[in-house]
Amino acid sequence: MLNIKQLFTHNKPRNMFSNIEILAIYFRNIFGMDIMKTLHIFCDFWEPSVSRALHEVRRHERYAKHVEHIHSGNLLEKLNLLVGTMGEQDQALIALLHMETAVLDQAGKLLSSQSATLRSRIKVSYSQYSPEIAGWTKRVGVVAEVNLYEASRHAPWEPVDTKHGTTLAERRWIQYRLMRVLIGGECPLVVFAEVFKKLRHTRLSESDIARSQIFYERDEPDMAGGNFALERKANPNAIDLLRERAVQVGRSGLNTLIIGETGTGKESLAWYLHDYSTRYDKPFLALNCAFFEGERLESELFGHELGAFTDAKRMKKGLVEEADGGTLFLDELPEMAPRVQAKLLRFLQDGTYTRLGGTKTMRASVRVISAAQAGRMGTLRQDLYYRVADVELHTVPLRQMKQRDIANIACNLAYRLMWRPIITAEGQQILTPDAIREIWKKLSEPEHAACLAGYSWPGNMRELSTLIKRLVLLGDDIFQEIRGRQDSGSSADDDWQRFTVPVACMDDLKQHNITLKELQPAFVQHIVNSLGGRDAIQPTKLAEALGCSYNTLMSCLQHKGENRA
Repeated sequence: MLNIKQLFTHNKPRNMFSNIEILAIYFRNIFGMDIMKTLHIFCDFWEPSVSRALHEVRRHERYAKHVEHIHSGNLLEKLNLLVGTMGEQDQALIALLHMETAVLDQAGKLLSSQSATLRSRIKVSYSQYSPEIAGWTKRVGVVAEVNLYEASRHAPWEPVDTKHGTTLAERRWIQYRLMRVLIGGECPLVVFAEVFKKLRHTRLSESDIARSQIFYERDEPDMAGGNFALERKANPNAIDLLRERAVQVGRSGLNTLIIGETGTGKESLAWYLHDYSTRYDKPFLALNCAFFEGERLESELFGHELGAFTDAKRMKKGLVEEADGGTLFLDELPEMAPRVQAKLLRFLQDGTYTRLGGTKTMRASVRVISAAQAGRMGTLRQDLYYRVADVELHTVPLRQMKQRDIANIACNLAYRLMWRPIITAEGQQILTPDAIREIWKKLSEPEHAACLAGYSWPGNMRELSTLIKRLVLLGDDIFQEIRGRQDSGSSADDDWQRFTVPVACMDDLKQHNITLKELQPAFVQHIVNSLGGRDAIQPTKLAEALGCSYNTLMSCLQHKGENRA
């Protein structure tokens, strides 16, 4: 039992209990009396559950609150805590969307042994797509309800209870905060306390609404993979280490160069660098430097004056001017023309620039975050590199992740398709949570998880996302296709390997069929495979980089296709 001094200095996350709540616990422990009713919130780490819990906290505005984070690994422990601390007038809400049957059975034995009076003050909010929890609540004898917040975060959704309910803007902000928990390695309990303290009696500030709205409009960017706070500190993986560094670098405000393969989430990482900085409430604008050439790229970046070039019918502001005070993300930076690189260098040195065709010197304060693929850095000016790369961050390709992380990422990509409208043989429907959970089960099967982990993923997250969409929306057997790709990739690698074996005599050339006619197509196919396959390359640019014509490149690819057939 804690004394009053221990309660005020108890090792709980900051803001977990208010002073009045601490006094309530103290009087209950010492004198066996309640000076304040307590609402016990036991909540899993899903936005609908947290939104439902906030609704309950508002309904019981005069109650002290006791909040716990629950998951399949600690549900029994937390329920033991609940039945041991509930006062005679206390209420409890257990908000969980789904739970393993074995865990529910153990929890049911514990609750069934309690008095009917105590069970009548425990409410369970669950997913309408989890019939096992519905049946469990009936067997145990607790109050049960379907969680109406398990719905799309798109307009025109609104809460049934407009007085106490969590609004659409608040739901989006809660989702934003939960994602930052994963990125920043925060303790879920601390964030629960922040949500309930901030929104119990007040509404979101304009700044919070704007911040979460940008997060929503950018399709809720994610740095997929990784662990929760405790496991992250004890046994961090590659994604955990990148997240830790990203938070530090984001807060520093330094210009950052992100280096990584295609499809590894460089723009999502850039957005979080912006969101963790002091510029979070200012613009975040992005430009792919490979989309434009010469004057067009200079115009996009720095703007142009009327008549600066043939199609300049009016004055235009550039992204540097639009992003003043905020962050500018330059993807594929080495693709920038040398002239524009020189102008960008000048801007990074002193913050000044001129519009294309103009003479007036202008000034802007912009943090520049750039991205590039490792093999393309040769065209970047060295002096510009030292300006854009105060810090370098390297994204993690899928092939370097553990099996569990790849399976989790695949499940997350499937989750993002939830509530999407589809047309089936029965007519127009939506992808409900139960359909997505069936996909989760399939992805988590050991055989399928091993298949995902055993593939090299040349297209990384982009390739995985495409396959998951086909699995969910079309029901394709992506696992068989992945095995086929592995076999095809092995054949191409074997074909190229025969040109790299040592040659000691003329007979070796004949034995391995090493001829110049075969060498060129094999080399081209090897390069294409290394860059992520046919879908990941731009043939015109690849031909230019290899010093051959477009027709020669396509002839090599066709030659290899015919040989393989």
